[in-house]
Amino acid sequence: MSDNSDVRTHHVVSSSVSDETEAAWRGELAATEQLTPTIVDAIIKHHGDRGARAIDAVSEERVKRYRDFTVVVGHNDEYIVEAGGCTCKDSLYNLDATDPTQCCWHILATAIAERIGVVDHHDMWYADVHDFLS
Repeated sequence: MSDNSDVRTHHVVSSSVSDETEAAWRGELAATEQLTPTIVDAIIKHHGDRGARAIDAVSEERVKRYRDFTVVVGHNDEYIVEAGGCTCKDSLYNLDATDPTQCCWHILATAIAERIGVVDHHDMWYADVHDFLS
């Protein structure tokens, strides 16, 4: 893990969203830098099972940032989260990308991990790691 000075300022998942509830929990999370019971409840109330899965991924430290991508390690694969989008099938086929309440758990996990400073940073290219693991 490397020390990156911009860890807290670089967010792959923006805080600027039009949905007030979404903006509220993201803002509170950024301000407190921790998952409080109130924030956890807000995330799960707003996002249901996807929110719960995101919180689990964060607690299990499965959000990784490489030089080129942020990756969330799922149970069967790894998913690239970039510019607020994700490579998972849920994002590609089931969700409306223009609706901030409809995002996959990988995006939610990234948003949470970024705001509480628990993104696992790797000073290497994900493309190289992915090629090695394949």
